[in-house]
Parts: sequence; structure tokens; C-alpha cells
Amino acid sequence: MGSHIDTLASEIATLEPAEQRTLWKKVADLNFQHGLSALSKHYRQRLALEGKLNEDANRVLAELKTLREDIAAHDYRV
Repeated sequence: MGSHIDTLASEIATLEPAEQRTLWKKVADLNFQHGLSALSKHYRQRLALEGKLNEDANRVLAELKTLREDIAAHDYRV
């Protein structure tokens, strides 16, 4: 794998600075999308374990809002 990375790095180094910036932006965007996808998968697994996967989204969001408010109220008191 190291030689593949080295080859890729060498190829990137030959790009014009504007092309490199475009490439890094695309990489950042892809990483962000992968992160969101992983978070979504993790959250869906959690909802499935709690038996809430098929629950109405508004109900789940309302529960999350209440939880956030409870945490904020507790943190404010402490």
C-alpha cells in the first residue's frame, strides 16, 4: 500500500496549485460525506437496538430535543 500512496502523492504533486486545491476540497467533501454516512449508520443501529427505528422522525427529534434541554438545564445548575 505504501508504494500506491507514494505514487498517488507524486501524481498530486505534479498538479497545478489550483488543481491541488480543487482536489483537497473534493477529498474534504468526500470525508465529510463518509463521516455523515457512518454517523447515520451508527445512529440507525442505536435506534434499532432501542426498538425505535420505525418510529416517526418527529417523535425521535422531539425526544432528542427534550434530552438536550434536560442536559442543558442540569449543566446550568451545576
